[in-house]
Amino acid sequence: MTGRQVGPDSYLVSAAEADELVALAGTVTADPATDPAGFTAQAARAARRLPEPLWEAVHCFDLMGSASGILVLRGLPVRDVPPTPGDNSQHVGATTEAARIQAVVNSCLGQMVGYEAEAGGRLFQDMVPSPAMADTQTSQSSRVVLEAHTEQSFSALGPDVVSLMCLRGDPAAATYVFPATDLLAHLTPAEEELLRRPLWTFQVDQSFRLRGDRFVDGDVRGPFPVLAGPAEDPTFLFDQDLQRGTTPEAQDLLGKVIDLYCRHRREHVLAPGDLLLLDNHRAIHGRSAFRPHYDGAQRFVLRTFVVRDLFRSHHARPVGGLIIPARFS
Repeated sequence: MTGRQVGPDSYLVSAAEADELVALAGTVTADPATDPAGFTAQAARAARRLPEPLWEAVHCFDLMGSASGILVLRGLPVRDVPPTPGDNSQHVGATTEAARIQAVVNSCLGQMVGYEAEAGGRLFQDMVPSPAMADTQTSQSSRVVLEAHTEQSFSALGPDVVSLMCLRGDPAAATYVFPATDLLAHLTPAEEELLRRPLWTFQVDQSFRLRGDRFVDGDVRGPFPVLAGPAEDPTFLFDQDLQRGTTPEAQDLLGKVIDLYCRHRREHVLAPGDLLLLDNHRAIHGRSAFRPHYDGAQRFVLRTFVVRDLFRSHHARPVGGLIIPARFS
Protein backbone atom coordinates (compact mmCIF):
# COMPACT_ATOMS: atom_id res chain seq x y z
CA MET A 1 0.00 0.00 0.00
CA THR A 2 1.30 3.45 -0.90
CA GLY A 3 1.12 6.67 1.07
CA ARG A 4 -1.27 9.43 0.15
CA GLN A 5 -1.81 13.16 0.21
CA VAL A 6 -3.95 14.02 3.23
CA GLY A 7 -4.13 17.74 2.52
CA PRO A 8 -2.57 20.38 0.29
CA ASP A 9 0.66 20.35 2.28
CA SER A 10 0.72 16.94 3.97
CA TYR A 11 1.62 13.41 2.87
CA LEU A 12 0.97 10.35 5.02
CA VAL A 13 3.65 7.68 4.64
CA SER A 14 2.32 4.11 4.47
CA ALA A 15 3.68 1.22 6.54
CA ALA A 16 5.21 -0.30 3.39
CA GLU A 17 6.91 2.97 2.50
CA ALA A 18 8.20 3.28 6.06
CA ASP A 19 9.79 -0.15 5.76
CA GLU A 20 11.43 0.85 2.49
CA LEU A 21 12.79 4.01 4.08
CA VAL A 22 14.35 2.00 6.91
CA ALA A 23 16.05 -0.21 4.32
CA LEU A 24 17.32 2.79 2.37
CA ALA A 25 18.58 4.45 5.55
CA GLY A 26 20.60 1.31 6.23
CA THR A 27 22.63 1.97 3.08
CA VAL A 28 23.76 5.36 4.41
CA THR A 29 26.69 4.32 6.59
CA ALA A 30 29.17 7.21 6.38
CA ASP A 31 29.57 9.51 9.39
CA PRO A 32 27.97 12.90 8.63
CA ALA A 33 30.35 14.62 11.06
CA THR A 34 33.65 13.27 9.75
CA ASP A 35 32.67 12.49 6.15
CA PRO A 36 29.82 14.80 5.12
CA ALA A 37 30.57 14.41 1.40
CA GLY A 38 30.46 10.61 1.64
CA PHE A 39 27.33 10.73 3.78
CA THR A 40 25.41 12.97 1.38
CA ALA A 41 26.56 10.96 -1.64
CA GLN A 42 25.17 7.78 -0.08
CA ALA A 43 21.92 9.57 0.78
CA ALA A 44 21.61 10.84 -2.80
CA ARG A 45 22.05 7.32 -4.17
CA ALA A 46 19.40 6.03 -1.78
CA ALA A 47 17.01 8.83 -2.79
CA ARG A 48 16.91 7.45 -6.34
CA ARG A 49 15.13 4.39 -4.94
CA LEU A 50 12.45 6.16 -2.93
CA PRO A 51 8.92 4.77 -3.39
CA GLU A 52 7.48 6.56 -6.39
CA PRO A 53 4.42 8.20 -4.73
CA LEU A 54 6.60 9.61 -1.95
CA TRP A 55 9.22 10.80 -4.43
CA GLU A 56 6.49 12.43 -6.51
CA ALA A 57 5.11 14.35 -3.51
CA VAL A 58 8.55 15.71 -2.64
CA HIS A 59 9.39 16.45 -6.28
CA CYS A 60 6.15 18.40 -6.80
CA PHE A 61 6.89 20.47 -3.70
CA ASP A 62 10.40 21.14 -5.00
CA LEU A 63 9.09 22.16 -8.40
CA MET A 64 6.02 24.20 -7.51
CA GLY A 65 6.00 24.72 -3.74
CA SER A 66 2.68 24.63 -1.92
CA ALA A 67 0.01 27.10 -0.88
CA SER A 68 1.42 27.15 2.64
CA GLY A 69 5.11 27.11 1.73
CA ILE A 70 5.68 23.75 3.40
CA LEU A 71 5.30 20.02 2.89
CA VAL A 72 4.90 17.79 5.95
CA LEU A 73 5.64 14.09 5.57
CA ARG A 74 3.87 12.22 8.37
CA GLY A 75 4.41 8.73 9.70
CA LEU A 76 8.14 8.42 9.04
CA PRO A 77 9.89 5.76 11.15
CA VAL A 78 11.36 7.10 14.39
CA ARG A 79 12.96 4.30 16.40
CA ASP A 80 15.39 4.09 19.30
CA VAL A 81 15.44 7.81 20.01
CA PRO A 82 17.98 8.66 22.74
CA PRO A 83 17.04 10.94 25.63
CA THR A 84 16.74 14.57 24.58
CA PRO A 85 20.01 16.33 25.47
CA GLY A 86 20.02 19.48 27.58
CA ASP A 87 21.58 21.58 24.81
CA ASN A 88 22.74 21.29 21.21
CA SER A 89 26.42 20.66 21.88
CA GLN A 90 26.29 16.86 22.03
CA HIS A 91 25.14 16.27 18.42
CA VAL A 92 23.02 13.29 19.39
CA GLY A 93 20.43 13.45 16.61
CA ALA A 94 22.89 12.81 13.79
CA THR A 95 23.48 9.28 15.13
CA THR A 96 19.86 8.20 14.72
CA GLU A 97 18.19 6.22 11.98
CA ALA A 98 15.73 9.09 11.57
CA ALA A 99 18.59 11.39 10.59
CA ARG A 100 19.54 9.09 7.73
CA ILE A 101 15.91 8.93 6.58
CA GLN A 102 15.79 12.74 6.70
CA ALA A 103 18.96 12.91 4.60
CA VAL A 104 17.51 10.58 1.97
CA VAL A 105 14.38 12.75 1.63
CA ASN A 106 16.47 15.94 1.62
CA SER A 107 18.45 14.59 -1.31
CA CYS A 108 15.33 14.74 -3.48
CA LEU A 109 15.40 18.52 -3.06
CA GLY A 110 19.07 19.32 -3.50
CA GLN A 111 22.35 19.19 -1.59
CA MET A 112 22.62 19.24 2.19
CA VAL A 113 25.17 21.79 3.44
CA GLY A 114 26.51 22.93 6.77
CA TYR A 115 27.30 26.43 7.99
CA GLU A 116 30.35 26.94 10.16
CA ALA A 117 28.41 29.41 12.31
CA GLU A 118 25.69 26.78 12.95
CA ALA A 119 26.92 23.95 15.20
CA GLY A 120 30.41 24.29 13.79
CA GLY A 121 29.29 23.34 10.30
CA ARG A 122 27.65 20.01 11.12
CA LEU A 123 24.96 18.85 8.72
CA PHE A 124 22.52 18.15 11.58
CA GLN A 125 21.64 20.50 14.43
CA ASP A 126 19.79 19.34 17.53
CA MET A 127 16.94 21.79 18.08
CA VAL A 128 16.36 21.17 21.76
CA PRO A 129 15.32 23.52 24.57
CA SER A 130 18.21 24.65 26.75
CA PRO A 131 17.67 26.21 30.19
CA ALA A 132 20.49 28.67 29.54
CA MET A 133 18.96 29.77 26.20
CA ALA A 134 15.28 29.70 27.17
CA ASP A 135 14.73 33.44 26.67
CA THR A 136 16.81 33.95 23.52
CA GLN A 137 15.86 34.29 19.86
CA THR A 138 17.51 30.96 18.98
CA SER A 139 16.45 27.41 18.18
CA GLN A 140 17.21 26.47 21.81
CA SER A 141 14.68 28.89 23.30
CA SER A 142 11.39 27.87 24.88
CA ARG A 143 9.98 30.55 27.20
CA VAL A 144 9.69 33.12 24.41
CA VAL A 145 8.03 33.10 21.02
CA LEU A 146 10.59 32.59 18.26
CA GLU A 147 9.90 35.59 16.07
CA ALA A 148 9.02 35.51 12.38
CA HIS A 149 11.97 35.17 10.05
CA THR A 150 13.51 33.83 6.89
CA GLU A 151 16.39 31.50 7.75
CA GLN A 152 19.63 33.47 7.38
CA SER A 153 17.79 36.44 5.91
CA PHE A 154 21.05 38.41 5.92
CA SER A 155 23.03 35.95 3.80
CA ALA A 156 23.23 35.45 0.04
CA LEU A 157 24.26 31.84 0.75
CA GLY A 158 21.39 30.88 3.04
CA PRO A 159 19.42 27.66 2.54
CA ASP A 160 16.66 27.14 0.02
CA VAL A 161 14.90 24.53 2.17
CA VAL A 162 14.84 24.14 5.95
CA SER A 163 14.18 20.51 6.91
CA LEU A 164 12.83 19.76 10.39
CA MET A 165 12.57 16.13 11.56
CA CYS A 166 10.62 15.59 14.77
CA LEU A 167 12.09 12.89 17.00
CA ARG A 168 10.12 13.89 20.08
CA GLY A 169 7.28 16.41 20.15
CA ASP A 170 5.61 18.81 22.55
CA PRO A 171 1.88 19.54 22.12
CA ALA A 172 2.41 23.16 23.20
CA ALA A 173 5.19 23.87 20.67
CA ALA A 174 3.61 25.09 17.45
CA THR A 175 5.69 25.85 14.37
CA TYR A 176 4.28 28.96 12.70
CA VAL A 177 4.34 29.42 8.92
CA PHE A 178 3.21 32.42 6.87
CA PRO A 179 3.58 32.24 3.07
CA ALA A 180 4.09 35.29 0.89
CA THR A 181 0.82 34.62 -0.95
CA ASP A 182 -1.09 34.94 2.34
CA LEU A 183 0.62 38.26 3.02
CA LEU A 184 -0.34 39.59 -0.42
CA ALA A 185 -3.99 38.77 0.23
CA HIS A 186 -4.08 41.37 3.01
CA LEU A 187 -2.08 44.22 1.45
CA THR A 188 -3.22 47.27 -0.47
CA PRO A 189 -1.62 47.81 -3.90
CA ALA A 190 0.38 50.71 -2.45
CA GLU A 191 1.70 48.55 0.40
CA GLU A 192 2.68 45.76 -1.98
CA GLU A 193 4.50 48.25 -4.21
CA LEU A 194 6.43 49.59 -1.23
CA LEU A 195 7.40 46.10 -0.05
CA ARG A 196 8.87 45.43 -3.50
CA ARG A 197 11.28 48.35 -3.17
CA PRO A 198 14.78 47.90 -1.61
CA LEU A 199 14.09 49.73 1.63
CA TRP A 200 15.22 47.31 4.38
CA THR A 201 18.58 46.37 5.84
CA PHE A 202 19.42 43.18 7.77
CA GLN A 203 21.92 42.71 10.56
CA VAL A 204 23.88 39.48 10.87
CA ASP A 205 22.33 37.25 13.54
CA GLN A 206 23.98 37.56 16.95
CA SER A 207 24.62 33.81 17.07
CA PHE A 208 26.78 34.19 13.96
CA ARG A 209 28.84 36.89 15.69
CA LEU A 210 29.86 34.84 18.72
CA ARG A 211 32.96 33.49 16.98
CA GLY A 212 34.30 36.99 16.36
CA ASP A 213 34.51 36.51 12.59
CA ARG A 214 34.87 39.45 10.22
CA PHE A 215 32.22 38.99 7.55
CA VAL A 216 33.12 39.39 3.89
CA ASP A 217 29.88 41.32 3.29
CA GLY A 218 29.98 43.33 6.53
CA ASP A 219 27.71 43.32 9.57
CA VAL A 220 24.72 45.03 7.90
CA ARG A 221 23.34 43.93 4.54
CA GLY A 222 21.06 45.56 2.02
CA PRO A 223 18.91 47.43 1.44
CA PHE A 224 16.64 44.70 0.05
CA PRO A 225 12.93 44.40 -0.73
CA VAL A 226 10.64 42.23 1.39
CA LEU A 227 8.76 40.86 -1.64
CA ALA A 228 10.00 39.91 -5.09
CA GLY A 229 8.91 37.79 -8.03
CA PRO A 230 5.52 37.42 -9.74
CA ALA A 231 2.34 38.16 -7.81
CA GLU A 232 1.13 34.57 -8.23
CA ASP A 233 4.33 33.13 -6.73
CA PRO A 234 6.22 35.80 -4.76
CA THR A 235 9.31 35.40 -2.61
CA PHE A 236 9.57 36.66 0.96
CA LEU A 237 12.62 38.06 2.81
CA PHE A 238 11.96 39.00 6.41
CA ASP A 239 13.35 38.96 9.94
CA GLN A 240 11.36 40.48 12.77
CA ASP A 241 14.45 40.77 14.97
CA LEU A 242 17.18 41.73 12.48
CA GLN A 243 15.40 43.88 9.89
CA ARG A 244 15.18 47.69 9.81
CA GLY A 245 13.46 50.07 7.41
CA THR A 246 15.56 52.80 5.80
CA THR A 247 12.62 55.23 5.90
CA PRO A 248 9.94 55.86 8.54
CA GLU A 249 7.30 54.59 6.12
CA ALA A 250 9.24 51.38 5.53
CA GLN A 251 9.73 50.84 9.26
CA ASP A 252 6.03 51.38 9.93
CA LEU A 253 5.10 48.84 7.27
CA LEU A 254 7.13 46.20 9.10
CA GLY A 255 4.65 46.56 11.95
CA LYS A 256 1.75 45.73 9.63
CA VAL A 257 3.56 42.66 8.26
CA ILE A 258 4.18 41.43 11.81
CA ASP A 259 0.55 42.04 12.73
CA LEU A 260 -0.70 40.14 9.68
CA TYR A 261 1.68 37.29 10.47
CA CYS A 262 0.39 37.04 14.04
CA ARG A 263 -3.24 37.08 12.90
CA HIS A 264 -3.02 34.77 9.88
CA ARG A 265 -0.04 32.44 10.42
CA ARG A 266 -0.63 28.73 10.06
CA GLU A 267 0.21 26.42 12.99
CA HIS A 268 1.78 22.97 12.82
CA VAL A 269 2.46 20.97 15.98
CA LEU A 270 5.11 18.44 15.04
CA ALA A 271 4.71 14.86 16.24
CA PRO A 272 7.36 12.12 16.20
CA GLY A 273 7.82 10.96 12.61
CA ASP A 274 6.85 14.31 11.07
CA LEU A 275 9.30 15.83 8.61
CA LEU A 276 8.49 19.47 7.81
CA LEU A 277 10.08 20.84 4.65
CA LEU A 278 9.95 24.64 4.51
CA ASP A 279 10.52 26.65 1.33
CA ASN A 280 12.78 29.37 2.73
CA HIS A 281 11.99 31.75 -0.14
CA ARG A 282 8.22 31.45 -0.18
CA ALA A 283 7.36 31.56 3.53
CA ILE A 284 8.56 32.92 6.85
CA HIS A 285 8.36 30.90 10.04
CA GLY A 286 8.56 31.05 13.83
CA ARG A 287 7.58 29.01 16.88
CA SER A 288 5.38 29.37 19.92
CA ALA A 289 6.65 29.42 23.48
CA PHE A 290 6.43 26.20 25.48
CA ARG A 291 7.53 24.85 28.86
CA PRO A 292 9.88 21.85 28.74
CA HIS A 293 10.56 19.78 31.85
CA TYR A 294 14.22 19.02 31.00
CA ASP A 295 13.74 15.39 31.91
CA GLY A 296 15.13 13.79 28.78
CA ALA A 297 11.65 13.61 27.24
CA GLN A 298 11.43 17.23 26.07
CA ARG A 299 11.03 18.29 22.45
CA PHE A 300 13.74 17.06 20.08
CA VAL A 301 13.82 18.24 16.46
CA LEU A 302 16.62 17.72 13.94
CA ARG A 303 17.29 20.67 11.65
CA THR A 304 19.12 20.42 8.34
CA PHE A 305 19.67 22.82 5.43
CA VAL A 306 19.34 22.13 1.71
CA VAL A 307 20.47 24.22 -1.27
CA ARG A 308 19.28 23.63 -4.80
CA ASP A 309 22.39 25.14 -6.41
CA LEU A 310 25.59 24.13 -4.63
CA PHE A 311 27.68 26.10 -7.13
CA ARG A 312 26.26 29.33 -5.69
CA SER A 313 28.65 28.91 -2.73
CA HIS A 314 31.56 27.59 -4.81
CA HIS A 315 33.72 30.63 -3.99
CA ALA A 316 33.18 30.18 -0.25
CA ARG A 317 33.75 26.46 0.26
CA PRO A 318 36.94 24.39 0.13
CA VAL A 319 37.06 22.32 -3.06
CA GLY A 320 34.80 19.32 -2.57
CA GLY A 321 33.60 20.59 0.81
CA LEU A 322 30.04 21.13 2.01
CA ILE A 323 30.70 23.52 4.89
CA ILE A 324 30.31 27.27 4.30
CA PRO A 325 32.79 29.27 6.43
CA ALA A 326 31.30 31.78 8.85
CA ARG A 327 32.96 34.79 7.24
CA PHE A 328 30.90 34.19 4.10
CA SER A 329 27.61 34.08 6.02
